[in-house]
Amino acid sequence: MKVVIADDSKMWRTILKDFLSSNGYEVVVAEDGLQAYSKIYESCADALISDVVMPGLNGYQLCRILKKDPNLKDMPIILLTSSVDRVDRFWSMYSGADAYIEKSASNALDNVKKILQRNSWKNETTPQNAKNLFGALLDELLVETTIRAEIRELSNHVEDMDYTVQKVKNLLKSIFSIESFALLIISVSEMVLYSSFKEGRKLEKDLLKRMKRPYFPNYHTYKNLEGKEDVRNMNSLYKVISFDGKEEGVLALWRSNVFSKREEKLLSIICEELGGIIKTGIQINDYRKNAYLDDLTGIANFRAIEEYLGKLWNLEKDFELAILDIDHFKKVNDTYGHEVGNEILMGLGKLLKDFSNAKNLFVGRFGGEEFIMISENVPSLTSLVNEFKAMVEKARFSNSVPELGITISAGVSIRDDSKSFTQTIESADELLYQAKKAGRNRVMSYESFG
Repeated sequence: MKVVIADDSKMWRTILKDFLSSNGYEVVVAEDGLQAYSKIYESCADALISDVVMPGLNGYQLCRILKKDPNLKDMPIILLTSSVDRVDRFWSMYSGADAYIEKSASNALDNVKKILQRNSWKNETTPQNAKNLFGALLDELLVETTIRAEIRELSNHVEDMDYTVQKVKNLLKSIFSIESFALLIISVSEMVLYSSFKEGRKLEKDLLKRMKRPYFPNYHTYKNLEGKEDVRNMNSLYKVISFDGKEEGVLALWRSNVFSKREEKLLSIICEELGGIIKTGIQINDYRKNAYLDDLTGIANFRAIEEYLGKLWNLEKDFELAILDIDHFKKVNDTYGHEVGNEILMGLGKLLKDFSNAKNLFVGRFGGEEFIMISENVPSLTSLVNEFKAMVEKARFSNSVPELGITISAGVSIRDDSKSFTQTIESADELLYQAKKAGRNRVMSYESFG
């Protein structure tokens, strides 16, 4: 077995060489890390014993570079040190060393011998141009370190996932010169797809095929990014993003040129770092949902409604407020069961969410089968509520009972001279009562009595 000894101490080089030679090992000595690196390739060494602290290339760095070489990654590496610092032990293991031995230990040499005896790895490579290979491996390590640092920097903005994804896209564009990009993020209840594709469902299905297990969230959100939509004649590269073994999403890149093996490897490194960032973003989003979103419908809950109204009130902004109620909802539950009732609530919540995004409204679930709609564009809400009421009449929300239709009644009030936002809510609630009393499926507004 051929062993390279790397130590800037002549005394320790001599001690180790004499000890190993007397035990039948062929020994090559080096005075620093760079010299050791060259001699490992020149001599086709089977093992390395290296001091930690050396000029130029230290033991940790030498170990990491050697472990990056696929031909030498299994070569036994023993790090020796005079330090008793526990951090040094951790760093030696992190760098990939097979053993860490303190020189001051009385059995240090015996431990070196035992470790070498346990490892029967044989170097089957032939001498190579060590200098060129060293440069290539060092470049790869520097690129990897730089990319990881760039991705980790994005964690500072993880509370704003839209901003973070845009930054990720810009970084990937600068590295890979991509022409189109897609990122699917998966949580328990929602899939969020960022892409330049107009047909989000089709792309979502394609990305989901890359994952090991099926996912069936209640909500699908599509967010548009700049980029080419037609990628039919482009080369693609897909990577599943995971964190601690759990899938968090899928990343896809498209461009005209073929992706190289080196680029595939680099994207894997990027996805390793992205996994933790996406996981944190999902956790923050889940916290926000639990705090401010209704579990069933996915729109604002009562707490969020109160907070929003409180801000409007404190800023002395004018607003209109509508309370919407599903007509004869108790009869639906009694006739078809609560599962069908929940289907209707979820469907109405989604319709309300989509409507609010298009019309720039605040919406929420007030409680039970009651919903709230708030507009700062006074006066306009009554016509919008009537428009939404007509949409509800045409919609069908239950998969279990597809023929089942519903209607809604609503009351619309205005801040006007109310003493508090609670009084504005009470006014809308009274108008809702008048709408139901008048026969349901209608909207009663402060304008009707103004």
